[in-house]
Amino acid sequence: MKRILGLVFIACLSLGFAQTSGGTLVAAWAQDPVGLDPHVTSAYSSFQILENVLDTLVTLDAEQNLQASLAESWDVSEDGLTVSFHLRDGVKFSNGRDLSADDVVYTFNRILDPETGSGSSWKLGGVTDISAADASTVVFTLEAPNPGLITKLAVDKTMGIIAKENVEDGTINTQPMGTGPFMITDFQPGVKVMLERNPNYWQAGLPYLDAVDIRIISDESVRRTALVTGDVDWAISVPAQSVEELKGRDDVVVDSTAAGSYWYIGVNLGRDPISDAKVRQAISYAINRDQIAEAATFGQAQATEEPIPASSAWSFGYAPYEESLDKAKSLLAEAGVADGFELEIMPTTQYEESIRIAQVLQAQLAPLGIKASIRTLEWAEWLEEEGAGNYDTYVCSWNVLVDPDDYYYAQHHTGEVFNFTGYSNASVDELLDKGRLTQDFAERKAIYEQVNKQIVDDAPYIYLYNPLNINAYRLNVQGYAARPDQAIRFVNTWLEN
Repeated sequence: MKRILGLVFIACLSLGFAQTSGGTLVAAWAQDPVGLDPHVTSAYSSFQILENVLDTLVTLDAEQNLQASLAESWDVSEDGLTVSFHLRDGVKFSNGRDLSADDVVYTFNRILDPETGSGSSWKLGGVTDISAADASTVVFTLEAPNPGLITKLAVDKTMGIIAKENVEDGTINTQPMGTGPFMITDFQPGVKVMLERNPNYWQAGLPYLDAVDIRIISDESVRRTALVTGDVDWAISVPAQSVEELKGRDDVVVDSTAAGSYWYIGVNLGRDPISDAKVRQAISYAINRDQIAEAATFGQAQATEEPIPASSAWSFGYAPYEESLDKAKSLLAEAGVADGFELEIMPTTQYEESIRIAQVLQAQLAPLGIKASIRTLEWAEWLEEEGAGNYDTYVCSWNVLVDPDDYYYAQHHTGEVFNFTGYSNASVDELLDKGRLTQDFAERKAIYEQVNKQIVDDAPYIYLYNPLNINAYRLNVQGYAARPDQAIRFVNTWLEN
């Protein structure tokens, strides 16, 4: 009997190994990555790939709880002014070189270096020094306690640890080298990115997959077709109008969860008449967010007037803009543009829902005498125009948000690199700075409630809706789950035989 049970156990192990080891996952990506240097690119399409290549000191699990990663533990001093990270043993880069504290110090100093042009330096606000206490200990010194710092190191791969030689040889923008489960072996812009298993990955037995063959398929209907025909195993997103149909199929899994994300209209405050808050408020009163969310996502989103979704503990429920054309017209008259004006809306081909949003906005603004034109750009050009301020309004989303500071600081604090609208409010700046230093939850929430109200009232952004994060895949794809932080991680994924 013991022998029979032993054989059964061995057979089960063999079956489990067959199910969880090897194979290449073919994945359909929506947007072309715009550079792969984690400290320079601002394209989320790039970070979606880097999730599988780079590691951070700490990470978030699927429930958004803080977990150890490259740092197996960390200590915060009693006064909150130093944070010491203790690196785990045995971690290697994909080229086989050992990770050391010097690599971590180099990474974060590069992020803070103005010459790098990193848009992520704001996440290290208040950090005055980063040094190696020894080969496996990195110490962050702060000018004041920052309760959100450790979470920021975990949220996305803008904080990914890199190798100095990868920067010096100039390959970081096409083949960044990390300690993550996969490594990039082929990058053909606009076509594909090939990820292969990192043979030196520090988590024993992982990843299960041999490779992930990422194919850039920008057309959402083509992505859907590729998924249902089996040409791809997994799709980053499918047409919102196809979600219910796909849910009814017996060969596809539609996996969705509320996302820490929002879609919005960004307004160029340097252009008249939209430089006037009354004009922006008029637009906010005139639009029907439910119609916009329905048209853009076919019901896969929740309309909102503030950025933080209702599912978050940080949500405030502030909704001052009850739809009213009369109120909107009155505000335009007060601003001296009662007869309306011309306005350009800038969506991008990379996000088809941004085009649908622009089309609905165009129709909804017409009764105010606002003649809206739509200028649709390819993703790379769109990013350039946004960064240069060459727009009236644009439509986009802000993603991977956990802490309230993530929702407000980078895009609204005066002078920040992601503050593309040019918004500047001294009282908001003061509150944002204070929120970073406050540790008590109730006190922080009260601070950010003031921030939220002022920004919604000033309307440099006109918030539209909070989306769902939706991924879809074939039945043989196992060990994958859509996440609230929108991270795409294939480390625990396998293909069932």
